[in-house]
Amino acid sequence: MLCAAVFAIFFAGRWSDMVRSLPEQAEQAYKQKDYQKALELYQEAQTHNPDSDTLAYNLGNTMYRLGRYQEAGKLYNRILENKNPVLSADSYYNMGNTLYQMGRATDDQKNYSQAVEAFKQAVRLDPEDRDAKYNYELVKRLLKEQQQQQQQNQDNQDQQDQEKKQDRQQQKQDDKQQQQDRNRKDQEQQQQQQQEQTREQQPRPKPGQMSKEEAERILEALAQMEKNEQEKKKERKAPANRRGPDW
Repeated sequence: MLCAAVFAIFFAGRWSDMVRSLPEQAEQAYKQKDYQKALELYQEAQTHNPDSDTLAYNLGNTMYRLGRYQEAGKLYNRILENKNPVLSADSYYNMGNTLYQMGRATDDQKNYSQAVEAFKQAVRLDPEDRDAKYNYELVKRLLKEQQQQQQQNQDNQDQQDQEKKQDRQQQKQDDKQQQQDRNRKDQEQQQQQQQEQTREQQPRPKPGQMSKEEAERILEALAQMEKNEQEKKKERKAPANRRGPDW
């Protein structure tokens, strides 16, 4: 029984040492940029100490290095919700970097805006943090440029939409005019066909037969000739004015 008790105490001591060494092993792997191994070790250590903000912070950093930004952000946010006085400033800083990377991946202004706010809070908690100040100004400028570019794109799109609308209206007017021209041409053709049909239906003079128009012209010519002849006769009947000796 004594031997068993000694073994139990020895085993418990070894297990405690192994648990305490997991974060150290994870930190070593992280420094060697073996982030996948560091992730596994931190996760295993967290199963033994799930409420540790320090483990959550280091696990968030590892997630960030692996490009798993959503998961990293959740871990940083957990620390900020706990209002850890030691880790809050660094957590805001890393949250800003995480949100910036998410914004780059999605081109989402919301992420950039949240990143600016996170860096602002990091500066508020640690005014001497030059990196936080630099990142705050950098992302703030990038956000402004993106907003300006988005506004320019929107203005260009609005102009293109307006031009397309005008083109459609002009095309509609052109189509309407072309249809009117076709209708007018069709109407003229129909009138011409009706006139041709009307002329074809009129009686045609027989060969050698005088047409109505020709007869009217001849009658008018004969009447004029007769009129001229009458005037000549009147001139012949008028007495001549003879002048003799005046005595």
